[in-house]
Amino acid sequence: MTSRTRIRRVLALVLALLLLGSAAACADRATFNRVSDAFVAGGARLDPCTFSQADLESALAGIPAEFEGAVPQLREAIERGIAAHRAGDCRGIAPTGGVATTPAAGTETAPGTTTPAAGGAGTTTLGAEPNVPPVTTPAATPPVAAATPQVTTTPGVQPPPTKRSTRPLVLGAIALGALLLLALLAWGWWRLRGWDPAWAARARHSWREAGYRVSSTWAEFTDWLRLGR
Repeated sequence: MTSRTRIRRVLALVLALLLLGSAAACADRATFNRVSDAFVAGGARLDPCTFSQADLESALAGIPAEFEGAVPQLREAIERGIAAHRAGDCRGIAPTGGVATTPAAGTETAPGTTTPAAGGAGTTTLGAEPNVPPVTTPAATPPVAAATPQVTTTPGVQPPPTKRSTRPLVLGAIALGALLLLALLAWGWWRLRGWDPAWAARARHSWREAGYRVSSTWAEFTDWLRLGR
């Protein structure tokens, strides 16, 4: 077997799998359409025994992505139907697939005719059939139109404004003040005990030196201004 033959077989296998997947998706979509039609016809309700468990599972797999958030009640009804089949609630009930068969209107069953038995070798007499009176169907009365309910609008009632509690702010201020007081007490105790680290002494000396130089420069500048007058 050459490499080209192997490649062709692999491509043919991949194509067959894709076709099978698309065919299964189309079948699931068709089953979903039948289930959704029955759901709409039932007034947003679905009889779990109308479809088989396989049909409901196929419809659940064929729900389009755009229907997931738009009609969540349909998915819940399908899942309840599958659960009812698994629990055995539809045992002995033949699924109709959402199509209800109704007898054709206006058809009447003809009365049975009986043939009298022959009496000996003489002539036979046939019983006269009784006259069947015609059956008249009453005319359908038109439905009474329901009165349109009057919609009364009530003014919106605004809830009273809720007063925000200032307790968290007060607690935060108290905690901050306590921390500052604790820091001052620690600093004062540090100074009283003479615990002065080397870096703190160097920092104080540097700040004092800088302040002395700035004040000296400012004094020279003011003297120059006075002499310039």
